[in-house]
This record gives sequence, C-alpha cells and structure tokens, in this order.
Amino acid sequence: MTETIQTLIGRGNEIHIISGEGEQGTTEIYYGARTLRALRARLTRERAGGDRWARATIYSHSAGGGSIGVDIETGDYYVWHAVA
Repeated sequence: MTETIQTLIGRGNEIHIISGEGEQGTTEIYYGARTLRALRARLTRERAGGDRWARATIYSHSAGGGSIGVDIETGDYYVWHAVA
C-alpha cells in the first residue's frame, strides 16, 4: 500500500489532516511537503505526545457518485468529505 500512497502523493492529490481530542476533531487541507516522511512528522506533532489523535487521508478516486480517500498510515478507505 505504501507504493500506492506514494503515487497518490506524487500526483498532487489533495491531503486532509484530521485531528482532535476525544470524539471532537477538525479537518484541514495539508499544504506541507508532499512526502510520506513529512506527513508522518506532521501527524506526530498533531498527536502531541498522546494527548490527541490524528490521521491523514489523501483523495484516491470517485466511485458511485462519491469520492474516496485513503488513510496514509493504514491504507484504509474512507468517504471523502470536502473541506470548506
């Protein structure tokens, strides 16, 4: 799956960082360096030593009238939500 994630990153697909505490979180578009290493470093900072949770998803493809994103760490697929 890492190769697929690298391919999606290389294509310039939009990346979202989703982070928060407890059940509440926020989503933002990621504009940082487009490498897996940079994304993992950003998630480490967002997690604040275990006080918060964070994940990053990258747009993958459209299917059935919706859009699909992929979690960059697990490879799990998610319904993609636009960020306002």
